Amino acid sequence: MTKPPTWRNLVALDVLFNNLTTGLFLVAAVGELAVPTVFTQVATWAYPLALALLLIDLGLLVLDLGDPLRFHHMPRVFKPSSPMSHGTRCLTVYSLFLTAILAVELVVAAGWLPGDAGLSWWARKVAVVGGLPFALGSVAYKGVLFSTTAQPGWRDAQWLGAYLRNSALLLGAAELLVIAAVASEARAAAGVVVLLAGVAIPVGLLFVGGGLVVASLVLVAIVLASLGVRFLIVRLPRLATEA
Repeated sequence: MTKPPTWRNLVALDVLFNNLTTGLFLVAAVGELAVPTVFTQVATWAYPLALALLLIDLGLLVLDLGDPLRFHHMPRVFKPSSPMSHGTRCLTVYSLFLTAILAVELVVAAGWLPGDAGLSWWARKVAVVGGLPFALGSVAYKGVLFSTTAQPGWRDAQWLGAYLRNSALLLGAAELLVIAAVASEARAAAGVVVLLAGVAIPVGLLFVGGGLVVASLVLVAIVLASLGVRFLIVRLPRLATEA
């Protein structure tokens, strides 16, 4: 019999904020690259929020360790067979590309370089494209980590990595929908609604009306549902043992 881990609420919050930051970046980045005339403006709003969510996630990740001083071992030691080791490196590189995007935006906002062409345009595109694979790795590794343990409940849930990746994209689409509503970017909001198709309650809310209030309700509904699922995932070994 394996002993269930003593992980509590911080782990569920860590998984949630990981999905919030990576999902928002992935949706904003893909939208900007696919239809720049529609999504570039909302993506510019999305990247600082993604960085703020990432910092919260990293704080929760450090607190999860029990001894925060052990955090330096995670980026220093590389184990090719460890999902945690790969995830730590993906998070590190993802944070660097995300910071680079904000640095470019800061340089453009200060008027030091033009934003629509030249060096700043290429630097932003390279950072956006470069961050995509590492954001995907960051969002999937926690589910893979859970499912490769010997813990009952987790070891049989080989779908956790795929679920968290899909869930992150859904959360990112909901976040971008609110950003588009705040920025009054109707075309971007319509595009994000398409990404949310098939989610009955949020889409039903959108049929009630438009605007910031309804978009915020959509986000709250999806976040609360996602948080509930993550609490259940974290408790799977204990529930399976008790059963």
